[in-house]
Amino acid sequence: MSADLDDLQRKLDALKEAGRRAEERMGDFGQMREQISELQVAATSADRSVTVTASPGGVTGIEFTQDAMRLSPAQLSSTVMSTLQLAVAEAARKQAEIVQEYVPDSDVLDRVLRTQEELFGAQPEQPEAPVDDDEQPDSFLDGRR
Repeated sequence: MSADLDDLQRKLDALKEAGRRAEERMGDFGQMREQISELQVAATSADRSVTVTASPGGVTGIEFTQDAMRLSPAQLSSTVMSTLQLAVAEAARKQAEIVQEYVPDSDVLDRVLRTQEELFGAQPEQPEAPVDDDEQPDSFLDGRR
């Protein structure tokens, strides 16, 4: 009978310990969720004409300087898209780093990096500064291109 009580006490202690660890992990996951929800990344084009802000949920803002208005439509489109890719990719990496910190046995960061390498090469490329060409209009509003 004493052996049964000892066995029952060990099981109860193990159950209490498992509950304590579960509560601790829930607190950790709450902190992780909070860090992820606060995450924002800004990427700026090489020519400084476009800045894109992204969070794990997607793009949260796009800003243009006056220099952006001097780009042709094709240049502006290319600059916005490549800067957007940079911001979203960086937000995904930062989110994966946070998850990896709280779940160290996860391979989420490696998977994100591998996927980005497959999509973009080593990293998304910085958009190139536009070439100054006399034939291009001063503004996409002037060119009708």
